[in-house]
Amino acid sequence: MRKFKVAHFVLIALGAFVFTGCGLGKMIKKYPEVSYTLTPTVLEVHGGKVPVSIKGSFPAKYFHKKATGTLTPVLTYEGGEVSLKPITLIGEAVEGEGKKISFVSGGGFSYVDTIDYKPAYKKSELSAKLSAVMGSKTADLGSRKLGNGCIATSTRVGNNEDIRFGADRYEKETIISQQAEVYYPIQSAVIPQREMRSESIKELKEFVKNKYETRKITITAWASPDGPLELNDKLSADRTNTAFRYVKGQLRRMKLEGSGNDELYSKVSKGEYWDGFNKLVGASDIEDKKLILDIVNRHSDVMKREQEIKNLAVVYLNLAKDILPKLRKAEIVINSLEPKKTDAEMDSLAYAKPDTLDKEELLYAATLTEDVAKKLKVYTSAASIHADDWRGSNNVGAIELTNGNLDAAKTSLDAANGKEATAEVLSNLGVHAAWSGDITEAMASYDASRSAGGDVGNNVGIIYVKLGDYDKALESFGATCTYNTALANTLAKDLDKAKAQCDCAEKSAATSYLKAVVGARMGDVAMMGEGLKDAVSQDATYRREAMDDMEFAKYWESTEFKSAIQ
Repeated sequence: MRKFKVAHFVLIALGAFVFTGCGLGKMIKKYPEVSYTLTPTVLEVHGGKVPVSIKGSFPAKYFHKKATGTLTPVLTYEGGEVSLKPITLIGEAVEGEGKKISFVSGGGFSYVDTIDYKPAYKKSELSAKLSAVMGSKTADLGSRKLGNGCIATSTRVGNNEDIRFGADRYEKETIISQQAEVYYPIQSAVIPQREMRSESIKELKEFVKNKYETRKITITAWASPDGPLELNDKLSADRTNTAFRYVKGQLRRMKLEGSGNDELYSKVSKGEYWDGFNKLVGASDIEDKKLILDIVNRHSDVMKREQEIKNLAVVYLNLAKDILPKLRKAEIVINSLEPKKTDAEMDSLAYAKPDTLDKEELLYAATLTEDVAKKLKVYTSAASIHADDWRGSNNVGAIELTNGNLDAAKTSLDAANGKEATAEVLSNLGVHAAWSGDITEAMASYDASRSAGGDVGNNVGIIYVKLGDYDKALESFGATCTYNTALANTLAKDLDKAKAQCDCAEKSAATSYLKAVVGARMGDVAMMGEGLKDAVSQDATYRREAMDDMEFAKYWESTEFKSAIQ
C-alpha cells in the first residue's frame, strides 16, 4: 500500500512538472486571477430566446504565447445541461482563428450567444469551462460559476386576445309607420268628404285596428305656391289644424289607446310647398319643365318666382291643372311599435324550436344567457339553419376558442371564412394561429382583418410582446390599460408606467403578481409584498412560483417576502 501511495504522489508531481514546464501548470495555478462578467448578471428570456453576454479578462503574463484555450459556457439545470457555442482564445505566437491574448499585457474577450428558452432554465446555473492546449499537452483550467437562474417574466404574456363575435342586428324596438294624405280645394282648409273615404285613409284605419302601441302621430300640411304668401302660410296652418282634429276624432272613435292625449301628436305647418313643386314638375312630361325649374332656381324671391311662372300662360294652365292641386295637402303619419316576441319567449324557442326564429332573433337569443354551453347550442343552430350567414359559424368558432378547443374552432372559423371573410372571422383565425404557435400565420390573418376594418391592436401587441419587441407592442396596444400593456412597460423598463397600468388594469392574481415584480425591480419592498400577498390569496400556485422566480432572488430571505407568501 505504501509503495502505491509513493508512486501515485510521484505521478502527480511529474504531471505538475510537465504542466509547469510547458506553461499550462502556471495557467492552472493562476486561473483564479482570470475574471468573467455576465451581462445581465441574471439571464433573461426575451422573445423566447435567452441571450448570453460574457466579458473575460486575463491578467498580464498569464496566457502562454503558444497556448490555445477553449471557453465553453454551460447552462446546467435540473435534469440536464446545455453547452453554448465555444470561443477559441489563442496566445500571441499561435497562428489560426481565435481571439489573440497577449502574454505581456494580458487581454480580454467579448462573447455573445443565444439559446432557445425552456421552462426548466428558470432554475439553472451558468458556468464557464476553460480548457487549454499547448503542443500535445491539454489541461482543464476549471469551471467558473457566472450566474444563477433565468428571469422568465417575458413569458408571462396573458392570452387575453380579443375574440370577435358576429353581432346580431336584432332591434328591441322597431317603429312601423302608416301614412295617409288628404287633399284640399284651392284656398280652403276644409277636408272634402271624398278625401275622408280615400284609399289611403282606409289603409290608415286598417293599420289602427291592429292596436299596436302608438309612439307618435305627425300631421304636416302645405299650400300650393300660387296666391299671396301670407294667405298660403295661413292656409297651411289651418290645414294642419283641421287634419289634426279629423285624425284625433277618428282615432278616439276607434278607441286607439292614448289618442286623446295631445302630446301624442306633432303638428307641422310647412307653408308653400316648393320642394314638392320641383319634384312633381321634374317627374312630369310638361314641355317647358326645364324652363320652370330654371325660374325656381334663379329667384329666391317667391313672389317674383310665382309671377314669372304665371307669365308662361299656357304652361301655368297645365300647372294649375296637374301639379298645384297635389300640393294642397296634409300628410298623416302614425308611428307604432312592431309587435315582438318577449326575451323569455325567444330564449325558450332558441332551444326548443330554433327554426321558428329568424336569424337575427336566433343570434340575439344567444346573448340572453351567460351559460356558455347554451350559447354554443344556439349558435350551432344558427350556423345550421341559416347556413348562408357567416355569423353562426364564426360565433361557434369564437366559443370553441374560448373553451380551448382549437381543432373545433378552426373547423367552424374556416366554414365562416368560406362564407364571408369578415374582419371578425379573420381576427379569430389570427387568434387560433397564435395559440397554435404559428406567429407568421397569425400576423397575416391580423393584417387581413385590419384591411377589412378590424381593430386588432391588442392582438398584434400580444404577438410583439412574445417576439420581444416591446416598443412595437406598446405602439400597437395604444392607450389601453391592460395586464399585457403593464407587462410590456415592465419589460421595456418603464417601471413608473408599468406600476400605473397595474393599478388601472383589470384586477387578477396575474396582475397582482406582476405588480410585485415591478415593486421588486423598483426596490419598493412594500409594493412587492402587497402584490405577492394579493396574488397568493387569489391563486396559491403563485407561492411556489415566487420561491423560484429570480425576480425576487435578493428578497427570498427577507421578512417581507416570507410574510407575503405565507
